[in-house]
Amino acid sequence: MSRTLPEAIVDFLSFSETTSDHPNQLNGFSRREWSHVIVWLDDAGLALYFLQKLKRTKATEIVPTEVLSRLEHSLVANQQRVAHMARQFSSLNQQFDKAGVRYLVVKGLSLVPQFCPDASLRHQSDFDYLVNHHSLPAAQRVLQDAGYSRKNSLANEFAYFMPSAGEPPPADEQYEAHAPHAVELRLAFWDSDFHGVPLAEPKFSVDNVRTHRWQGLTFPALPEEDAFLLQVIHAFNHILTGWVRMSWLYEIGYFLNQRATDISLWEGVQGRIGGDWQLREMVVVIAELAAKFFRAPLPCTFRSWARDLRPTVRIWIENYARTWMFGKNQPDQFSLFSAAKLVLFLHQQYLPDTRARRHRIRIRLFPWERFSQRATSITTKSSTNTGGRKRQIKRMLIRLLFHVTTGLRYLWEVARWRRLNKAVACLAQSSHHDSVRDLVQG
Repeated sequence: MSRTLPEAIVDFLSFSETTSDHPNQLNGFSRREWSHVIVWLDDAGLALYFLQKLKRTKATEIVPTEVLSRLEHSLVANQQRVAHMARQFSSLNQQFDKAGVRYLVVKGLSLVPQFCPDASLRHQSDFDYLVNHHSLPAAQRVLQDAGYSRKNSLANEFAYFMPSAGEPPPADEQYEAHAPHAVELRLAFWDSDFHGVPLAEPKFSVDNVRTHRWQGLTFPALPEEDAFLLQVIHAFNHILTGWVRMSWLYEIGYFLNQRATDISLWEGVQGRIGGDWQLREMVVVIAELAAKFFRAPLPCTFRSWARDLRPTVRIWIENYARTWMFGKNQPDQFSLFSAAKLVLFLHQQYLPDTRARRHRIRIRLFPWERFSQRATSITTKSSTNTGGRKRQIKRMLIRLLFHVTTGLRYLWEVARWRRLNKAVACLAQSSHHDSVRDLVQG
């Protein structure tokens, strides 16, 4: 069978009425393949969506008993987790309100039901808030008083964790109510310095509020057109870092499937994008990926924009997106000669000049400075015991091997990338000559 089981599952989750309700594509896989796909389903965020679709189409008998049992256990656990996190979420919102924090809830529970029909079907590991600059200190005090401690921060992002939150829980425990969660305070959602890609993101503001209601809770959230653009920016941001959770594309596809013909909504999205060609192209890329993998319908507006998609970006979508999306793109999912860095072919299309492209490719292919700093940290930390130091060294060596082999895979693909681009350029030139000839003859 040419397709892998993950690819067959994604086909099964398709929004296309002609293919999605026929589970025949799930036949023919071994019990070993099914046992291995569980981890992929959890990492991709699709496990409980898959279970829901199996039940709706009465196809649960296709899945081995032990796999189905694991999925059912995860669903029950996640239902309890959602109830637990809802209580934490309500308490935080009340404390923010009491402290006069001006905030919006983004992602998470604000996506239900527009992007996700049921909160118990998605694994939520954090709460995300947009706050304004003046409210940031008060919001940070609320989190500290609630027992959270600051883990790390970027220019516009401040992450807080409970002190007990150490390493991520094992895959079979991530749905449990006790599994740790984080809180992220955001001032903005695109870090141009981090990616090297300048983007004037839409002005997401706490002054532009939609009241969202869920399970008796009421909280401020983004208007729908902004919520959609934020999901696009969030997904594209993660693509440029080298990894994206496939469920994010599924949820965008779910939204498109529900609202593709809502002309006023897409006019609102178009108005928020304005004349920003780069943001418009990012919308097309993410929407086309949702269409490519989950057969989500594209609004007429997006189909019109897609005709202006640059050839290099189109080449990446058609020739590399599937290989990259189904690849093992994180160091802890080690695969020799992983396709993880093939996304650099797309990334460099959004860098402003040749110098920026060379710099970004160099530091992504060969992050030696980061490894040098990490090695120095491990060897100089007197508090690290021998066992802990050995584990850190082992983890660092695995990451080093990952970067070396993924870099070699990228370099191997450069010739093919150039060949594909040359072929498209020649075809475009030939079409142009034919058009000129027809015009002259006419």
